[in-house]
Amino acid sequence: VIARTQPLVRTALSKALASREVAGVANVTPFAIADYGTADGGTSIPLVRSIVAAVRAAEPDCAIVVHYEDQRANDWQSLFRLVYGDLPGGPETYMKSVENCYVLVSGSSFYQQCFPSGSIDLGFCATAMHWLTDTPLGGIPDALHSADSKDAQTKADFAAQAAADWEAILLQRAKELKHGGQLVVANFAVDGEGQYLGTSHRVSQAMHPTFSELWLEVAGKKVHRATNFPNEYRSLEACTAPFITGSRVREAGLSLESAECDLVECPYLNEWLRGEVTDPHQQAERFVPTTRTWSNSTFVSGALACGYSQQEANALVDLLFERYKARVASDPGNHAMDYVHSYFHASKA
Repeated sequence: VIARTQPLVRTALSKALASREVAGVANVTPFAIADYGTADGGTSIPLVRSIVAAVRAAEPDCAIVVHYEDQRANDWQSLFRLVYGDLPGGPETYMKSVENCYVLVSGSSFYQQCFPSGSIDLGFCATAMHWLTDTPLGGIPDALHSADSKDAQTKADFAAQAAADWEAILLQRAKELKHGGQLVVANFAVDGEGQYLGTSHRVSQAMHPTFSELWLEVAGKKVHRATNFPNEYRSLEACTAPFITGSRVREAGLSLESAECDLVECPYLNEWLRGEVTDPHQQAERFVPTTRTWSNSTFVSGALACGYSQQEANALVDLLFERYKARVASDPGNHAMDYVHSYFHASKA
């Protein structure tokens, strides 16, 4: 997904550098980069490294400041170890080769203003801004994720919450960006063919419905009902809606440069289809943990909300994923986590 954003980032970076040249601040004021929802930074470091290199080539004397944003409970220690090259086997880092380059972090939510007004030249975010500030009242009666729900009211409620949150995110970024600043975001999406994370035309067994079925079997109706993924996969239309003429986002100075949806194929399925992996159980052992890293806490929270102890909740989730492995092993060619994203570029006048 990060690799898929690179053409957009290159375009955005060229525009940001050109704006600085026109404003007469190239090689004078620091060039500021912001990575929102960074986690440990491992996936974005190669992209940041390429941005830093391009900025240094264009402006040899300017300071470069890389800002990382995530929740206060983020694994900041791992981020620092990766960025400063202290983690064996980690990606090559820009901090080892570029002088006059600095790293700052913010523990503020990206629903808030994270950096000073007019301070950021180029901001980007990959696969983070689909999380919602709140789960709509009533949750999801027939599924675990709004994208999988057939309940019209649920879908409308989640879409409304996601629209309000997306507008809030954009308004905060409008404050932070310099005039001529650029923003690139890759968000989980539902595309025009109804495809979304783990649900694509390439496989017959969709991930979220499988989660829902197995969790109902393992944990029962009460826990299933209490378990909801508090995020929304926005359509491309929902992604671009805040940019209509006269909107608050437009009045804040942001303009839409481009937006499109694309699918990034699951590498685990591709390796199976190419015959690089032939043991069904090995395929399940490789694939299923990638679905657990980001979903585990949601299942545990649902069980805890129904009075289960931490140990009991953990055991239920262990059983869920063991059954998921068995399901995948029975039909490896029909399970995948294809990524569907909207790729979005905006600029500030």
